[in-house]
Amino acid sequence: MVFLDVLVNYGCRRWLHKEDHSFDEGGDKTRSSSRPSQYPLLGFKDRHLEDEYLEHLVVASRARIILAYVTVILLYASGRFIFTWMNYEVVLWLEQLYGILSDEQKEDFKEDQPVGTFAKYFPNSWSTLYAFDCLVLVMFILGLVAVVCMYQMKRFEKYRTWIFYITPAMYLLYMVYAGFRFAYNNQSYNTWFGPAGWVFVLIFFFASPLASLFFISLPPLVMFELMIVFVLVFLVIVPLCNPKGNLWNLIGEITTEPIQDNTASAVPAYFSAADEAGFPSPPPDEESLRKIYTIGMTVPITLLCVLVVCVLVVSVIVDITNRQSFINKKIIEALTKQREKTLLQQKEDHENLIHSIFPPAVAKSLIRRQTQQPLTVSQPVQDYGCMSLGKSVAQMHQEVTIVFTDIVGFTPMSQTVEPQQVMEFLHKLFVRFDELVGRDSLLWKVETIGDAFMVASGLEGVRAQSRASAISNPSRISFSLCPATAAVLFGKSALAAARTLTMPNSMQCQIRAGVHTGDVCSGVVGTRMPRYCLFGDTVNTASRMESSGVPGRMQISEATHALVCGDDSDFCWDERGFVEVKGKGKLKTYLLRESEAD
Repeated sequence: MVFLDVLVNYGCRRWLHKEDHSFDEGGDKTRSSSRPSQYPLLGFKDRHLEDEYLEHLVVASRARIILAYVTVILLYASGRFIFTWMNYEVVLWLEQLYGILSDEQKEDFKEDQPVGTFAKYFPNSWSTLYAFDCLVLVMFILGLVAVVCMYQMKRFEKYRTWIFYITPAMYLLYMVYAGFRFAYNNQSYNTWFGPAGWVFVLIFFFASPLASLFFISLPPLVMFELMIVFVLVFLVIVPLCNPKGNLWNLIGEITTEPIQDNTASAVPAYFSAADEAGFPSPPPDEESLRKIYTIGMTVPITLLCVLVVCVLVVSVIVDITNRQSFINKKIIEALTKQREKTLLQQKEDHENLIHSIFPPAVAKSLIRRQTQQPLTVSQPVQDYGCMSLGKSVAQMHQEVTIVFTDIVGFTPMSQTVEPQQVMEFLHKLFVRFDELVGRDSLLWKVETIGDAFMVASGLEGVRAQSRASAISNPSRISFSLCPATAAVLFGKSALAAARTLTMPNSMQCQIRAGVHTGDVCSGVVGTRMPRYCLFGDTVNTASRMESSGVPGRMQISEATHALVCGDDSDFCWDERGFVEVKGKGKLKTYLLRESEAD
């Protein structure tokens, strides 16, 4: 990723970015058709997704990249590097000898050196050459250290994709240096391998470190660039433009030269048995020997070319597999995210439902009991939807004001109209009552039974939130923080709201309201369709205040009147006197003045 990939990812990024792909489309589309489109060799058309893929690839290829560095270090150190240093004393002596020669002797020294050897062109630069050999080895070692640090240290985590720049850059630098060495030193071992021995020199001394490219996971565009450079340097430029001449012609010249027949004296005497048996006489003729020699010289080059093609094909196949794995990973993450989002939404809806049924303190207690076990993605959704209340939640409350309302003439009206009309009317009325309850955080709607509407004011857990709610949402809270006053205000508003409606029998709606203050006990009753209920004599008395009241008026007990009849009270009351209350005897009650109710 040095030239081509930098050009693609940065220079041409603006033109290559053709889509903004998202895996969060949901359903079967996420699993099948939601696949990002790709360019051949260039990656995804969504270049942001391509960057994300490279970050995934560099992490997934950690072991291969480190192994490639270790391999190239071992191959280079045990091959060309160690062989060069074994001859260090000899070449150093030649360099020192060349330094003490006269100019004429130096020219004679160069003339005596074979063409295609380093000593003929740079006889006084052996030390510099060996220094560069050491630098190449140090370069690969430092590259390995840098890669390991980038993987191990978190401060380099966002720069890990630089590995795809550093690694091929080192291979390119090595190929440039190895190409220079190969160009001016390809005939050093012709006494061992013959004039065409440059083929073996290329494979065993210069190309062997590149064998590590077989298992390194680099993008195919990078591998394509490296293989192109390798072929151009070692198989095209250097063999064609070489001081020795065209190296490819050496193979042709050798295979066309006459082959000396030195085998007659070397043929064993027992080979004469072949003539007696009618077999052809060894050795083969000159043409067969030339063919064998030609094949022997060209097979290594052919294998090298096949290996180059195999490296490219393998890199493409591995890249396809890696991209498929990356896409599957993204799809799984998207599906997991959707599932988590669905679970969280269901959890939020579930909690909202609990908060709408129970007061805040009770709701929080119930939710806390249900969420003791952490919610995981593998947990079935239907399991979480079940409400497990466990032990009942009971609490005592002091000075709670209870309000009961009841519709005057509801029973006769229900006998003359359709049930659906009754339900629609009650819904319209109770929706208005719900809006009145929602205006004051001290109020809590307990329940509705038929045409009766029950509200409590001053329950602990509701009252505790009133001041905090007044700060965060002032429009929702009444200015009075007295529970009894809030209850009376609700009853007054409920009387006015009911008078604005007409019942299905064309009669004006009229309600009775009763209010009483005292101690109550709250609790959650039942496990199937659980209800939050209030218990105690206060509830019964408030109900009697409503049932014994006057149509269109609000009747309150003496206990409630004592809390709301102060000098700063905004209400005016008419003392009704002692009223016979079922089960209670005679109780002193008060009625809200009709002018006040209006």
